[in-house]
Amino acid sequence: MTINGIWTGEVYGPFGWENRGIFVLENGRIIGGDNRQYTTGSYSVSGDKIEAEFRIHYYGPPRTAFGEKNEEFSVMMKGTVQENTIEGTVSRRDKANLDLQYRLSRRRGLDAS
Repeated sequence: MTINGIWTGEVYGPFGWENRGIFVLENGRIIGGDNRQYTTGSYSVSGDKIEAEFRIHYYGPPRTAFGEKNEEFSVMMKGTVQENTIEGTVSRRDKANLDLQYRLSRRRGLDAS
């Protein structure tokens, strides 16, 4: 199953569902960001399951869904891939009991043009 494409991300945090920007998923690589952060990382898909690890880098005033102000940290995502949606959880290795709901929505596939 290919999930190459342009996706929008949302996380369910203390303020409800919040936009977390635009992400490009291509051949196991994730890049993206929004007006406060950029993200780089990798993912793998097996059947309808996805696992990813990415690094979040804040360049504006940090306001993370994890309720702190670190300028950089790593996140792991595990989820289920449906046709144009990925739903799952994100977590941090250093905060084992704080999983957040996460969803990605495919906005466009990647094509040659």
